[in-house]
Amino acid sequence: MRQPNILLFMPDQLRGDWAGPHNAGRVRTPALDRLAARGVRFLRAICPSPICGPSRACLASGYEYDRAGVRNNGYSASPDAPNLYRQLRDAGYNVMTCGKLDLLKGEPDWGEDGQHALHGPSRLQRLGFTGGLDSAGKHAAIFAHRDGHPEPYFAHLKRCGLAETHWSDFAARRSPALGADALDFPGAGANYRNTAATGLPDEAYCDNWIGACALSLIEEGAKCGKPWFLQVNLTGPHEPMDVTATMAAGAAGLDPPAPVAPVADMTPEAHRAIRRNYAAMIENIDAIFGRLLARIEALGQMQDTVIVFTSDHGEMLGDCGYWEKFIPHQASLHVPLVIAGPAVAQGATIAAPTTLLDLHATFVEMAKAQPLPGNDSRSLAHQLADPARSHRDVVHAGLGNWRAVYDGRFKYVAGFDPRLPRKAMEAAAFAAQPDQSWRLVEPEADPAEATDLSARYPDIAARLRASLTANASAGRPTGEKRA
Repeated sequence: MRQPNILLFMPDQLRGDWAGPHNAGRVRTPALDRLAARGVRFLRAICPSPICGPSRACLASGYEYDRAGVRNNGYSASPDAPNLYRQLRDAGYNVMTCGKLDLLKGEPDWGEDGQHALHGPSRLQRLGFTGGLDSAGKHAAIFAHRDGHPEPYFAHLKRCGLAETHWSDFAARRSPALGADALDFPGAGANYRNTAATGLPDEAYCDNWIGACALSLIEEGAKCGKPWFLQVNLTGPHEPMDVTATMAAGAAGLDPPAPVAPVADMTPEAHRAIRRNYAAMIENIDAIFGRLLARIEALGQMQDTVIVFTSDHGEMLGDCGYWEKFIPHQASLHVPLVIAGPAVAQGATIAAPTTLLDLHATFVEMAKAQPLPGNDSRSLAHQLADPARSHRDVVHAGLGNWRAVYDGRFKYVAGFDPRLPRKAMEAAAFAAQPDQSWRLVEPEADPAEATDLSARYPDIAARLRASLTANASAGRPTGEKRA
């Protein structure tokens, strides 16, 4: 097989059970459903870390959380360290990106062109990208605008005369307004509770702007005369719950399910409004995805293109009183993962555990690129061709002071303390000494993950505990801490 084109489509904060055929959120995703019908759908995929920067750094580097070097969003991936994008570039690919890549969060140097070149050679190019741009996420774009840092999306809004419209809208969605960062979990502030429509027109809405950029890059890839890789990084369905009037109208009839074990701080109607906006963002994301697939088809490149739909992490969305991600619950860890293209089986599902980390080795093998020695990623190519083949027995995740290992049925979690503020949890180190926080849960049978099954299944607990501690035992720090 010739080197295929690769489209990696990655929304931000899309929980795995709310995307694709028969999803639990009752969201309409026709484009993703069609992709699943002609590809492979992984039912139990998780991210290596439920927060943007670390999860994406694991994919880029091919290393698990403890070895990828990006501990939290206060770190950047080293732009000069070996990574997936440099490997693809060196294998002859045109390597492109658009939207919020979230690998260079250490300093706000996007620039209006999104090249991270304000203080020297382009950090985006040093990562390995040959085309496209990197823009800020929903909150970071607001902070950049407030602090006078140029950034591509706000530069676009300024040219359209809409910067103040977006600024004012987000001021009403912050708690406190335009404060330092979103609230620590588990509370839901105005970033969730404010479900009013934005004043932006559809074409200026950030995900639609990123989608238009992606369409241009697909055209560029088709003309470049060599295989292309494009990573599309949308900002939704990440909070705040901002949607356009058109998106809100389209989702008005949706009836999303209630949270699992919610706390009594919000009415059922408020929960439904939040979840309806989350669904509206997903439906808009699916429409953008459909337009990209249609363009690839129109250019005659569909048969030569591997399509991957996934997300960097999930979203608690009020389950057990939690919002956003950060924690080892399944809604935070579980991500959608659908892959289709040449040498991929059609209409198959895989129930075994899978990790987003393995996209690294998969792309390297497909591209006939040079593998990085000693990394943790394992190619899915054999399983994509023959879904009956086995791949991994367990997959791992971690952040700050906790680690988790999941075998597709049971999950062993160590170190997570729900009483610890989020920032403290992210900054803390994992302690390998077992204590009362080390527990065995069965997420599908117990969605609240409230019952410790260690005493009932001591052999399973011991096996997963040994895997967890072995995986967390060796570090490989490569990231750069924000000053």
